[in-house]
Order: sequence, then C-alpha cells, then structure tokens
Amino acid sequence: MKTISRIMILFISLFIIACSSNKSENANKPVSYIGYSFDFLLGEWHRTNDEEGRRTFENWKKENDSTYIGESFTLKGNDTIWKENTVLSPIDGIWHYQVKMPDDKESTNFKVIAYESKSFTCENKLNEFPKTIRYWRTDNILHAEIADDEIKVPFVFEK
Repeated sequence: MKTISRIMILFISLFIIACSSNKSENANKPVSYIGYSFDFLLGEWHRTNDEEGRRTFENWKKENDSTYIGESFTLKGNDTIWKENTVLSPIDGIWHYQVKMPDDKESTNFKVIAYESKSFTCENKLNEFPKTIRYWRTDNILHAEIADDEIKVPFVFEK
C-alpha cells in the first residue's frame, strides 16, 4: 500500500511540474492565430477625442476567420488629410497588425504580443513611431493607443 501511495505522490508531483513548466513556456510564445477573435473591433467608429475641426473614423470588417480589414481616415472640413489601411491577420501562424499608408509599397507589421477577448497589444520595436499599438473595448467604446518609450497617443472611439 505504501508503494502505491508513493507512486501516486510521484505521479502527481510530476504532473504539477509538467503543467507549471508548460505555462512558463507558453508565456514567451507569440500569439498564434488559432482560437482568437478580434470581432470586438467590427463596425464603424468615430473618434471622440479628436483635435477641434477634425473628424477621424476607423472602420473594421471581417473578411474571414483569420483576416480583419481596417480603414482609418481623418477629415478636415470635407478634405481627407490622413488615411491608412490596416490588415489584422496571421503571418506564418502569428497574428500581425499590418499598417499601410496610401503611398507605401509595403506594410509596416506589428506582431501581436498579448491578447484577451476584448483587447490586444502589438509591437514593432524597430519602427520609429509607434513601437506599440494597443486596442481594448469597454462597452460601446473602443480605445486605442499608439506609443513609444516617451510618447503615448490615446484614441477614443464610439460607434
């Protein structure tokens, strides 16, 4: 009986060690595309904390289970003074937030490094500004923030 108890204690101990080492390994892995939804972004959003005289919009649609398309633009009067297109999709199995300005030949890619059901953070430490982009949703408000080590620019959107 003592032998069975010792074997069970050894088995349980090994199981606990295996589970805890697996958690620490996963904490350093990039976010894979399987099982993640960015549906909280979907819709037409209007920025509420814009500079006076400007109106900024961000629109998101879902192309398929692994591709979200975003379009952002700012109007001053009736003139478009800024525009960017965004794709949120996996590259080699890892989610990336890909930003492209109208005159750019290639996108600037930010790897998603953190994900929860209504938020994500992505980064590209080699980019001049921003180095990080963060989105999160609370009720009917979509928040975004672009930042580097010194500057943070908040965005607040309503549907």
